Amino acid sequence: MSSLQGPMQDFLAPGHWLGQFTGLNSRTETWEFLANSPAEVSAALVEVFNELTPERRDKLLIPEFTISQADAAQVHVLTWTKAEWLDTLDVRFSNARFPGTGTVATACFYATGFFPTSVPLAPSLNVAMAWLPFASPGPRGEMLQEFRLRAIKSLLVKQLEGAVGRLLG
Repeated sequence: MSSLQGPMQDFLAPGHWLGQFTGLNSRTETWEFLANSPAEVSAALVEVFNELTPERRDKLLIPEFTISQADAAQVHVLTWTKAEWLDTLDVRFSNARFPGTGTVATACFYATGFFPTSVPLAPSLNVAMAWLPFASPGPRGEMLQEFRLRAIKSLLVKQLEGAVGRLLG
């Protein structure tokens, strides 16, 4: 059910309509990578997801995910919790302020709806409930999306540093 409804729910993302303004189930951050091109950062982010161990995915509350787009402009990842709530990570890349000085990534992680995609007609139900604010609490009192972005950025920085080390080593 989730694999069928997930793309429609991701496209509509009714949980993000108000969530992006309340910040309860949505978080946006700007990351700068001064030594890397958008293509390098995109590829490293895909590697981060593809190399997540089952234990790390459990800690991030992302037991399942699908990378629906990955190029030098954007990485778009659909992530499901164990209960099959669909959350989306959308990272858009641009060149830093000055050409040749790296990449600016705008990373947004958000809940797509109140009902999990395992519920029949979840995209429609979530559109009807889009006005209802809801929170996505995470570990250690943090909001879930903030926790995930912090962890993914840390893994991405390590991946990029490792790539530089492999080139120099």
